[in-house]
Amino acid sequence: MKMISQRVKDISYAIREIAAVASEVAKSGKKIYHLNIGDPVIYDFKMPNYISQALADASFNGKNYYVDSLGAPELREGISKSLKKSYNINVNSEDVLVTSGVTEAIFFLIASLLENKKELLIPGPSYPLYINYAKFFDGVPVEYELDETNNWDPNIDDLRKKINDKTQAILICSPNNPTGVMYSEKMIKEIIDLAGEYNLIIFSDEIYDQITYEKPFTCPANLSKDVPLIGLNGFSKSHLATGWRLGYMYYHDPENKLAELKANVAKLARARLSASSIAQYAAVEILKNPGTHTKEMVSKLKERRDYSYTRLRKIEGITCVKPNGAFYLFPKIDLNEFKKWKDDKEFTIDLLKTTGICGVYGSGFGEYGKNHFRLTFLPRVDILKEVYNSLEDFLSKTN
Repeated sequence: MKMISQRVKDISYAIREIAAVASEVAKSGKKIYHLNIGDPVIYDFKMPNYISQALADASFNGKNYYVDSLGAPELREGISKSLKKSYNINVNSEDVLVTSGVTEAIFFLIASLLENKKELLIPGPSYPLYINYAKFFDGVPVEYELDETNNWDPNIDDLRKKINDKTQAILICSPNNPTGVMYSEKMIKEIIDLAGEYNLIIFSDEIYDQITYEKPFTCPANLSKDVPLIGLNGFSKSHLATGWRLGYMYYHDPENKLAELKANVAKLARARLSASSIAQYAAVEILKNPGTHTKEMVSKLKERRDYSYTRLRKIEGITCVKPNGAFYLFPKIDLNEFKKWKDDKEFTIDLLKTTGICGVYGSGFGEYGKNHFRLTFLPRVDILKEVYNSLEDFLSKTN
């Protein structure tokens, strides 16, 4: 008897799958360095007391009920005002939908847009969920190249070549997971123009918009005059609320081209009732009082990024582009020099079992991720020093 559908069998999520291997390795007593999960809260970044108190107050004051399926009105209004203040985007509260993390927003959009081998253009390498959900809904994820030789900038010619009559939307992910690249304003304008030329929707994954270093985030919706765009964001990363699972999507739709999509996404939102009510009411307080915790986190992360990047550059057989957003490094391992491993997955698992360093194999982020591995730089510098000493020693003993 066939018990499991093929669409579920085909799902692969490298970020969590490597964690399962790490759990087995930990049983032997080996210390594990968890550099696979992008969760700042498990390190020395702590949610400010006023935010924790807002969550507790929402529960204590009886706000733990089902709220409107599209989101608590106060939060949707707060997000609308925040987008106007931060990026000068005119998005009404009715154009905001609150979700259980950005993950659910991705699910809603791909479920609504893709079927019968319709295509979604995603950056390569890319966050695995876009690949998984596209396939799950009988669509096709098509990767456009992020050019590693050009600081992981999108290859606009490659993007253009991959547009056809099955293409539904183009994903911009900036700052990018896993590379940390931020698309330039010029590049974003070119992608918007391309989408307009072919009558395509743009998805803009902005979850790392506040975690940037040398240059500020460029919001695509601010540059789009007539091309419909759907922004995806949330409270997990910037406000140290990963476990809340609270995200949102917003529609920037100057010519009302997304009305049908918007109405049908709302059906999915109603079918699952609502995102966490108490998290939503606590998030209202975050928007009223953003605090200084994000700025302080970014300051710490910059030091950790610089240290990690400097160490990686000194290791023979590894190359790495310096990220200018998010908290990931995506180094390339020269498998022609290190012939012990047939691919990046085998290398990453051997590294984990030997040293306890838990990264994510690059092929888990798509075709353009092959021969790479992803590491976070979230831990303190003293912990990162142990990591890079071990990595350097591990590779020096390989050949």
